[in-house]
Amino acid sequence: MKGRAGALAERDFRLVFSSTTISAVGDGVAAIALVFAVLHIAHDSPTAVGIVLACRQVAAGAVTLAAGVIADRLPRHLILVSVAAIQAVVQAAVAALLFTGHASVALLAALAVVYGLADGFELPATQGLIPAVISRARLQQANALLGLSRSILGFGAPALGGLLVAAGSPGAAILIDSISFAVAAVLLVRVRVAPRDDVVAPEPFFAELRQGWAEFRRQDWLFTTIVFFGVSNFANQSFGVLGPLVMKQHYGGAAAFGALLSFFGIGTILGGVLAMRWHPGRPLLVSCLASWPMPVVYILLAYLAPLPLLLAFEVLGGIGLAVHLALWFTVFQQHVPERARARVSSYDAFGSFVLVPVGTAVAGPIAGAVGIKTTLIAAAATMLATKVIIVSHRSVWAIRREAPEPVTA
Repeated sequence: MKGRAGALAERDFRLVFSSTTISAVGDGVAAIALVFAVLHIAHDSPTAVGIVLACRQVAAGAVTLAAGVIADRLPRHLILVSVAAIQAVVQAAVAALLFTGHASVALLAALAVVYGLADGFELPATQGLIPAVISRARLQQANALLGLSRSILGFGAPALGGLLVAAGSPGAAILIDSISFAVAAVLLVRVRVAPRDDVVAPEPFFAELRQGWAEFRRQDWLFTTIVFFGVSNFANQSFGVLGPLVMKQHYGGAAAFGALLSFFGIGTILGGVLAMRWHPGRPLLVSCLASWPMPVVYILLAYLAPLPLLLAFEVLGGIGLAVHLALWFTVFQQHVPERARARVSSYDAFGSFVLVPVGTAVAGPIAGAVGIKTTLIAAAATMLATKVIIVSHRSVWAIRREAPEPVTA
């Protein structure tokens, strides 16, 4: 693996990689536990699940733009240390409530807000940090490895989470997530980043925000496609809200849903390996095309397809998502200048995810009005339509692979 995973030879990237891997394990375990804990407390109400998840997402979206400005001012790895520490405390509190039987939808929603406020800083700070801890020639490899790190140890975590929930202990799964965040924070403290040569005296907050917007507008490929990514992500939320309920009613419950997520994780491992080896001539186009299997899963779920078929398409969806993210982040980091990278990332994240909490909150009520099957089919059709529109943009076709550079020792 020396040639393919050479990015791990660089110390600071290795620390970031390890931190991401460990926190991914906890997240994979906790993802199922939180949803099924809310379903238990709220007597199988998908609306309650949507409320808790939407609280986290709204809070993250509310601070995203401010987070971009702050992450372009302060050491980005220390911002990520603070994020991990806050999330460790929040998840410990959630676990304590579940262990003691004092959890309620309102309390879990309140803690989800705190978690989301911290989570809103994660993407802008990470987008700015990665190019600073890896040589440019290894940038795509580093992004692929980061995706792989969330999968190699994390693909079995959803299955473990499902088993813990089935055994009646969702609090244990949430506690594992809390511990993983604490370990991640300790690793990130050790990262050493060279002082940036583009840092100047801070300007007024809104002036820096406007500069970030100007750079975002200048990146035509990003600006012209972001609204359609936002609509697609809105539709995508129906799976997180309705999927667990369908699994509980027709496929045996948390263990089956855990298997579904684990097979998706297997796909992301395969996709991560593929992204490390494959350098397409039009990386942005391939990135935008790669995630086509995901809406197919929604259609299969709507028609209660056999579980093996669902699992097979979850693997394909995982492969596509891993390739999509590795190429997307690489194009972003290559084309957006260092001085504004976190702010542009915050506009990217805001545009992509501003409708996510709305999608999460309305998936349950819409399903109650028109049925789960119709809701899932409509979500799949919306996602497929946005993909067609996105790849029709000339700016998506225009970006080509950068010429290879020598690897920095």
